[in-house]
Amino acid sequence: MHRRRALSLGATAGLTATAGCLTGLLDDDSADHAVLEPPEEGVHGDTSYPTYGEPLPTFELEDPIAETSVDVDALDDALVVTAFFASCPAECIPLMNSISRVQSIAADRGFEDETRILAVTFDPERDTADALREHADMLDIDYEADNWHYLRPEDDETATAVVYEDLGIPFEREELGDEYDFIHITVTFLVNPDGYVERAYRGEDPDPVQIADDLEGVLDGLE
Repeated sequence: MHRRRALSLGATAGLTATAGCLTGLLDDDSADHAVLEPPEEGVHGDTSYPTYGEPLPTFELEDPIAETSVDVDALDDALVVTAFFASCPAECIPLMNSISRVQSIAADRGFEDETRILAVTFDPERDTADALREHADMLDIDYEADNWHYLRPEDDETATAVVYEDLGIPFEREELGDEYDFIHITVTFLVNPDGYVERAYRGEDPDPVQIADDLEGVLDGLE
């Protein structure tokens, strides 16, 4: 089911300000599906994207490097999910560096087999398999570990449906002569194996150690 488009996009400043003020409280029973305690900074349940205790919308997208498709509804691992585009000159660089570090920490701590990382591009036009391989090499991502998936919508319409409408991460294409860029926010989800969001980390530089600690806490809480 597509989530309501809660943000209107204009200038970058307007986008950020609008996203930041969409907060509220979840229903009391929303935490029944979560393993971790609510985040200390409070529970934000009126954002455009799913937060603590809410289900992550399900979708199925192609992993162009592995030449397979990934159905989120069929996964039984803890998930780290974010959206990006590989040629991003700014926000996505620290974001994806952090997520890459989460993969490394999970391997060091021995829970990489229970973890799956999904990086969804909203730029299918440029983010081909070759471009995503270059991105993986740049970030030193271990694609052989089989727990990292770049997911590529088949077209711009599908990217909008999955990233903007389902995941609630707004983006807008900005034409720059013969090139283009995107105005967007950055959100990273930690999702338990039952498909419910434990944490939604806002910002371009989420703390990889904190994400790994929370991830480990989710997995430990299931034992």
